[in-house]
Parts: sequence; structure tokens; C-alpha cells
Amino acid sequence: MVVKINGINFNLDAADKCAAVAKGVYKGEVVIPSAVEHDGVEYYVSAVGEGAFASCEQLSSVTIPDSVRAIGASAFKGCAALQNVALADKVLIIGSGAFSGCTALKSICLPEYLVGIEASLFEGCAALERVVVGSSIDIVDEYAFCGCESLKELNLPFGVKSIGSWAFRGCKALRSIVLPDSVTAINKGAFWECESLEEFTLPPSVNIVEQGILAKCVSLQKVNIHDGVLSVGYGAFYYCPSLPEICLPQSLQSVEEQAFRGCSALRRLQIDAEAAPMCSRDIADAGVYANAVLYVPQGCVGEYGFARVWSKFDNVEEI
Repeated sequence: MVVKINGINFNLDAADKCAAVAKGVYKGEVVIPSAVEHDGVEYYVSAVGEGAFASCEQLSSVTIPDSVRAIGASAFKGCAALQNVALADKVLIIGSGAFSGCTALKSICLPEYLVGIEASLFEGCAALERVVVGSSIDIVDEYAFCGCESLKELNLPFGVKSIGSWAFRGCKALRSIVLPDSVTAINKGAFWECESLEEFTLPPSVNIVEQGILAKCVSLQKVNIHDGVLSVGYGAFYYCPSLPEICLPQSLQSVEEQAFRGCSALRRLQIDAEAAPMCSRDIADAGVYANAVLYVPQGCVGEYGFARVWSKFDNVEEI
């Protein structure tokens, strides 16, 4: 049953005596109460329903009480004027795309007990500069911060295990990000087109450098890759024109197509693997093959000289 109480629509659950904010037309500053009364019965407000505030383009501020435990998917999607969101620490779940398209939102403090940053949570929040993340987060899902062009830095807590595909794609102002050692997977295109990112360190439990993970990071100058990495994916470092060198470990087994294409400043590519990693097609362009020196273990120049693709490097030297 949906009723309007003090200008806010609520979906009332008579059995559990709880209420969820329902879809409506909201403007200006909205303060959600922790409890409402209807027909003499009190209901505690436990949730903001799916799409409750979606496309309310004149909504500027919202305050969410301690009683709320869940915010539904797309709850504030497309609220173009939304600038301030006060989230209580007891919120456990914020659904996918909840704040996507909130183009005026500049900062937000996520609840301490929030367990995951869901898919597309802040996608397209072009003005978002600052996000405070609680210690309970274990995943940053796909497209979570995609298109957050003003986001400059982000510290993720220990306990985060996975960074989803395209999670930070197009975060053009992102200068630094701290990835904890708990991260075991960074999926394709995670940092694609992070144009201000200068240095990147792969967490020690990530053994696959996925497709396009740092593609078009035009300011990238240093990459730290640990021993234990098995493969470098398609276009992993595609068009990183400021990257002068990279060292790949002894454990490396394969490098996929176009991994270093467009790395015009690359002058030192060091491979510590004695057996030439498998390459099915070109890993770079003619400029890289001509200008970068391929450094290989002692006694392995011949191994690489006869190996497919690696033989295209004009200059091969022993470490």
C-alpha cells in the first residue's frame, strides 16, 4: 500500500510495520523521517525503494535516517541537481546505479557498513571529486565510477577483493588510487582512459593483467608488476605514450595482441622469463619494435630471436 505522508510517498508493509520511500516527484531539500504514522499505526522507515527519486531533476538535497538499511537500484538516478546526500552509517546495501547521472554531486561519504560498491553506482557523476569509503567494502563492481571525470583520488580499504570491468573508465582526473593487497582480480578496462594516472602498482594476488586495464592512460610513467603474473591481456597498455619502460616477471607465460601498441615512449621492455612468452599476434606497432630495446635473461637472445612476434624487435639484449 502506497500512501503520501508529509509530501513523501511510502510503501507500507503492514506485516512488518516498516515503510519504504516510494516513487514520487520531489523537489528541493528532502528529509526522510525515521518513522511515519498512518491510521494510528507507526511504521519505521527501513528503505528507499528502487527508483524512488529517479529523474527528480529539481531535487537538491536528501537526508537519509539511521533507520534505513537499504537503498534500491536507481534510487536517485538522473537527479541532475542533487548536490548533498547525507547517508547514515547503518545502510548496508545501495543498489546498482543508485546515483548514476547525478551530475552535480561533488562529494559523498559512503556508510561504514556498506558491503559493496555496486555496478554503475556513480556512473556519469562528472562533478564527483571526493568519495569516502568505509572499511566493510569487498567489491567495486563494473562501471561503478565510470565517467567520474573530476574524481582525483580514491583509497580503498583492505578487504576489497575485486575491481569490476570498466570500474574507473574515463576518470580523467584520477591521479592516484590505493589498491589493497586483498585485491585478487582487476577486470578488463578497469582504468581505461584515466588520463592523469602516473603510476600503477598491481596488487600481489592479481596474476592476470586483463584486457585494456590501463589503455589510454596517457600520463602513465611507471608500472609495478610483481613476480607471479602469468599473462598480459589484449591491449593492456594500449596507447600509453608516456610509459618509458616496463619489466615483466619470470612467471610470464603469454602476452596478447596489441598489449603495447601506441607506447611511443617505450625504450626498455624487460622480460625475465627464460622461455619466450606465447604471442599469437602483434603485441605492438612498428615504432615500438624499432625503438624499444627488448631485454631478456642471459643466454636467451636466441630463444627470443626465433620466437613468434618477439623476433620483430630490432634490438634484443641480455639483462
